[in-house]
Amino acid sequence: MARACLILFLAFATGAQADQRPVLSLVIDDLGYSMENGRAVINLDGDHTYAILPGAVYSQKLAHHAHSLNKEVILHLPMQSIHSTAAHETNALNEAMDEDEISANVHSLLAQIPFIRGVNNHMGSHLTEFDFFMRPVMASIRGYNPGLYFLDSRTSPRSVAYAQALDAGLNSITRDVFLDDEPNPESIRLQFNIWLTRARERGSAIAIGHPYSHTIEILRRNLPQADREFEFMRISRLIEERKVRGFSAGWRDQLSRLEPIIQ
Repeated sequence: MARACLILFLAFATGAQADQRPVLSLVIDDLGYSMENGRAVINLDGDHTYAILPGAVYSQKLAHHAHSLNKEVILHLPMQSIHSTAAHETNALNEAMDEDEISANVHSLLAQIPFIRGVNNHMGSHLTEFDFFMRPVMASIRGYNPGLYFLDSRTSPRSVAYAQALDAGLNSITRDVFLDDEPNPESIRLQFNIWLTRARERGSAIAIGHPYSHTIEILRRNLPQADREFEFMRISRLIEERKVRGFSAGWRDQLSRLEPIIQ
């Protein structure tokens, strides 16, 4: 009996020690338009998460490819931006929709991407600022599948999406860094290092990037080196780990001054 207890204690202690590594969660957005770049980012080593746009040419194939490699797939849900000049998907949720239309569209878009574990917003700097739009969005996601989570991409610093997701009973989390708001190598490397610093300081950090050529190359070169110090973790697991480990959640006051764009 004593031997069995000792073995259990040592196993717990070893696991607890391993859990002290900072966690990096990488999300790649906007998948579906390019098969070549989509496959390239999905093939990156590590437990990453892939946000796939509904209705894009290669969305289904990329979702199946990610799933075949045991990568996490989420729906990249299009929403209205504050900028009229921003790229706009024809299937984006918008302010002209009433609650019934929002619900019907959310359910339709959720059904388009297989294997999804969660949802994050594509664009959405306008819609995510208003609780009366976010309430029916989150209620619709929960009604479709209460096991899904919502990742607030925070395309607006005034986003209420995270809070509304929690109010709806969904697991929710928010991103810390955009890697490639400025898609040049110098800026991407800077944001990559900010991502690592945040994880060291808080225990975990979420970065969102896109399947740009420069982003892919920088990730391909730098992720193997980061793997020596950090643990890569898909978003669904990070949500659960934060509950257990008690990672810092003080993201609202610690977002980078380099916080991007409103998309």
